[in-house]
Amino acid sequence: MERSIQFIVRFYNRVHQVWENQKTHSRLATLLVLSFLISLGMSLFLYLGLVPENLEYLFPKNIFQSIQISFSLLLLIEVVGLVFTLSNSVSSSLVKQLEILSLILLRSAFKQFGEFYEQNNWADFEPVISMLSDAFGAMAIFIIILLINKTLKHTPITDDPESQTRFIMFKKVTSLILFMVFLTSGIYDIILYLQHSQAFDFFKNFYTILIFADIFLVLLSLRYNYSYIVVFRNSAFAVATIIIRMALSAPIYYNIGLGILASLFVLGVSFFYTKYRHCSSDVH
Repeated sequence: MERSIQFIVRFYNRVHQVWENQKTHSRLATLLVLSFLISLGMSLFLYLGLVPENLEYLFPKNIFQSIQISFSLLLLIEVVGLVFTLSNSVSSSLVKQLEILSLILLRSAFKQFGEFYEQNNWADFEPVISMLSDAFGAMAIFIIILLINKTLKHTPITDDPESQTRFIMFKKVTSLILFMVFLTSGIYDIILYLQHSQAFDFFKNFYTILIFADIFLVLLSLRYNYSYIVVFRNSAFAVATIIIRMALSAPIYYNIGLGILASLFVLGVSFFYTKYRHCSSDVH
């Protein structure tokens, strides 16, 4: 068992090292630029009627969908970053979740504008209100994230170096499993798209899986620190993931409210945990 875990951790470290390499980030940035230009060109070809009817479903319906496609790829890259962040810090992982939620709202704002641009109907003002709601909701979450980052101070879950190392190893194993789930879900989604089938909502499903991963880490952390303040913080962060997941499936306006509430909840927990963790009599 010990050898298997060490092998998985070594494999994880190699994958993580490749991901964090500057060349990888440069290539991903190039991919985003190319995807935007290619999808923009494809939408123009469709607009000019240069695409056969049997292939039209593969092309963006309007030029603003190229923005949505690029943002979707950016979100997928951010999800991979979230998976790797989980092994470093539970709190940093949760901040990353909020960052992804804010980007999803911005993507939705672009989508709403594209629909409004296509219809060009000022009598129906609903898409504009929806777009502004997503945009300002994303900005509110962005501001709260900045405040959370100011309050966060990362401390080891235990003072025992050996126990801390083992806890990190288990977190890396969990992260690698999530990474495999991410790849499997992404490939399955692409297959459904090519088969003309309705693709499932990747982000909703991924956040659902993330809830179980968070609960697993909460229970695992009890092996290394069973003080109330640490257990409460980790459990509260798992609840925050649930609220974020609810925001992803909630109707318009409700999703903004839930996203902001989740951000404020994380801010409150991180602020008071950081300020008073040394005052707790059972912290060790």
